Amino acid sequence: MSAANHDDELATQYVLARRLRPDLDGDELARLIVSRLNQDQLLRFAGDALAWAPYPTDRQELALRYVKNFVCAMESDPDDQ
Repeated sequence: MSAANHDDELATQYVLARRLRPDLDGDELARLIVSRLNQDQLLRFAGDALAWAPYPTDRQELALRYVKNFVCAMESDPDDQ
């Protein structure tokens, strides 16, 4: 799966989770998204986050880091940069 498809897949998960729970903050939303991922998705996102891990951790935590970063990017205002 290409990086673009990877991001599209996560963007879809983001939109679905945000519609389901508009009251959640970014960290809570990321946890909800990760809880809805299948094992293949979890493994792909965890693999992408390996470079960011300062210490060994499990697949769930790595995927959560990746998704939190994605959610932060989706919810940040590009004009604030």
